[in-house]
Amino acid sequence: MEPWSHTHAPRAPEEVIGQQEAARRLTAYVREHRRGAKPLLLAGPTGVGKTCLVHTIAASLDREIIEVNASDTRGKDAIASVIGQAAFQTSLFFRGRIILIDEVDGISGTSDRGGIPALLDILPRSAHPVILTANDLSLDKLKPLRKACETIELSPPAVADIAQLLRAIARAEGVALADDAATGIARRSGGDVRAAITDLQELAPRVTRADLDTLDARDSTASLRDALIRIFRTTSAEVALPSLDAVDEQPETLMHWIDENLPRAYADPDDLSRAYDALAEADRYFGRIRRWQHYRYYVYIYNLLTAGIALAGRAGALDPKRPERFLKLWIAKQQMASRDALARNLAPSLHASARSVRQEVLPYLRLVAKARGHAWVDALAREYRIGDERSWLSSGAV
Repeated sequence: MEPWSHTHAPRAPEEVIGQQEAARRLTAYVREHRRGAKPLLLAGPTGVGKTCLVHTIAASLDREIIEVNASDTRGKDAIASVIGQAAFQTSLFFRGRIILIDEVDGISGTSDRGGIPALLDILPRSAHPVILTANDLSLDKLKPLRKACETIELSPPAVADIAQLLRAIARAEGVALADDAATGIARRSGGDVRAAITDLQELAPRVTRADLDTLDARDSTASLRDALIRIFRTTSAEVALPSLDAVDEQPETLMHWIDENLPRAYADPDDLSRAYDALAEADRYFGRIRRWQHYRYYVYIYNLLTAGIALAGRAGALDPKRPERFLKLWIAKQQMASRDALARNLAPSLHASARSVRQEVLPYLRLVAKARGHAWVDALAREYRIGDERSWLSSGAV
């Protein structure tokens, strides 16, 4: 199945949500480009539409696009060969050309000596407009490029705009969304439109409010545990501050984990009180982000969840425990999946819709299973050829 982020990708610059001003400036840059003009550097967090914006503008202006990922093309020789040829050669069929150098953050490092100087030599002499993208404009290694380029910074789209897009995709894909489910997914995305669409596809075909909490259970549990151990074991802000840098979790998930483990980490009531004060302050800032989209508050949240917790006191030895809320939600989701599968299985035999079976028949079958036990469930399963979905009935049997 094709990712919905591709299926429903914007086809025109104005469809890239929240980036109308950037689209206007970028379009003008491409149209008015002259040899010797400064390259353009698009900067912004992952998923805000940097690469997508360039592709839609190329399509709208009928320009050929030459895309190079800077993480793959590194070093002086590679840049001179790949980017240099694209910059100076005539476009195929004499069409206009745009050169896109994506993820320029990855172009400089100890193994990439000469990469940045090679770029700085080529870019001003390019016959075609050159657009670079970067996730983090503040990196020191990008300082020479910042000086050599005109910069456009893209901010994360508003939660309301992402939610509106999710509702449109849900209608097109036949997804049933609970009230405010689109807003919930948008908030959890942290402004990453691509991540929000991926989450919607993962939860389809029906999204309830309970499903939203399962989005917080990402695959980085092990690294999150390591980060929490580091935070709880130190009383140094310098050690604690970078602990969550490599953890791919939303702040709300981090706060649930810390809330679960604080009483187990701090034996002294005063230490525990200070730790909860830091957690409460982080939650307060997170509420302001959700309410007003003040994304600059994220830095305060992470400072409070790392240094704020670490400086609360000295914690004891701890193996962080997953919040029980996630486990309960996962169990509930599995049970509901078994129930829905059982309803679909029985519907043809009962000459009814799966919805009718789920609402009107299964509650009575659950009562019968409870009264008659597993032997009755086994007999029913044999008669109607019920497979794994019988687990929902079995869980009610005694």
